[in-house]
Amino acid sequence: WSAAWDMTRDAEMATRDYVKLVISGIRSISDISVVQSVLRQARLAVQQYADPAWRATGLAALASALRELLDTAEPGSDHQLAYVNALAGVAVSDDDLDFLRAVLDGERVVEGLTVDADLRWTLLHALVVGGRAGEAEIAAELERDATATGERSAAMCRAAIPTADAKAAAWERIVEGKLSGAVLRSTILGFMDPHHPELLEPYSERYFAEVDRIWKSWTSDSAQKFAVGCYPALLIDRATIERTDAHIAASAPPHALRRLLLEGADGVRRALRARARDAAA
Repeated sequence: WSAAWDMTRDAEMATRDYVKLVISGIRSISDISVVQSVLRQARLAVQQYADPAWRATGLAALASALRELLDTAEPGSDHQLAYVNALAGVAVSDDDLDFLRAVLDGERVVEGLTVDADLRWTLLHALVVGGRAGEAEIAAELERDATATGERSAAMCRAAIPTADAKAAAWERIVEGKLSGAVLRSTILGFMDPHHPELLEPYSERYFAEVDRIWKSWTSDSAQKFAVGCYPALLIDRATIERTDAHIAASAPPHALRRLLLEGADGVRRALRARARDAAA
């Protein structure tokens, strides 16, 4: 599996072929950590390495396969939980979002599946991303789970609300530098939602306007979270690479920051090559 993933990332295998391989073979994997890793990689492949014209098809194929796997999984097993978690990451259709909502609300009982606080947040996050839930539902869930984990999960969900206003508010929370390390990470994860990269387009220029200041004034850990986490990696086009190169040339950032920026640009180059390979398939 790792070889196939490496081939996909290196544009030696088309993303659609990798996804087909995962769908056909995931049932045979017994090691739960491998299952989780492969499903996560399949989702990332569709979201970042697939030809954009095939992306919706890939997400639908993964969701359909996961629904089938969930139906036949051993009740209460780790595999069952892995399948529903993975489904939450790729659910975009009305039918799949309806299913997740029913599981969250207790209207659809999956035999053996414990819908605990962690899973509730996972399901709610999927519904938020899909436009089926918003601030009211997030606040209600946080009241239900008033813990540090709940606070982090709520921060991620709020930053993932797919509207321009929500993204602007999340960006302001990030760059003002007042969030704790854990909440900062969660907010960045929600903000950088791969389902709606179009909402991130205004923040490429803003990232480069802020990154030097943040690198100099924040703690090393928080500055690195911003530099890596908010890099416009989901804006997969030549403009992102050119903007990165121009910023490095103009501002001559410290070596550590320069390395992170170059790694970000390399990731975009890799995604462009993988997309071209997938389109050719």
